Amino acid sequence: MTDVFADQRLSTRTDFLGAQHDADSLPGWVFKPVHFSQGPAGLVLNLSDGGLQVLTSGTEPLAAGRYEVLLLLGRCDAEPQDDEQVSWFNGVVEHAWSRPVPRMGILHGLRFVSRNSTAEQFLEKHQAALEAGQWVRCVLLRKPH
Repeated sequence: MTDVFADQRLSTRTDFLGAQHDADSLPGWVFKPVHFSQGPAGLVLNLSDGGLQVLTSGTEPLAAGRYEVLLLLGRCDAEPQDDEQVSWFNGVVEHAWSRPVPRMGILHGLRFVSRNSTAEQFLEKHQAALEAGQWVRCVLLRKPH
């Protein structure tokens, strides 16, 4: 997929190979609801200095504002009752933009509000694993103003 928005990017980004822009490559558990949250589930597609891009389902658009992003690192084969046992890292992000991705969902650009959150630290320290195809799911929880 050609990135027509590359010229608008402030920083170089790292794409995570496991999260390809191909609807057929997405496993069925990517947007599975997480029982402890009341926010949309998503898939982290890439990371740049101070921000990340997240793919959500096409039925869950994000409004402008701030969100707490929780990275979910549990196994894809975990039993449904084990959802709350996943490890997670979090950070506060601000919604920058959204655009539809045909047959896949909605891609969102998010900026970290506070640098060095546990989510940002995890993604930076584990870039090699992420570039090699490890999936990172997330949940976006709306932050009150």
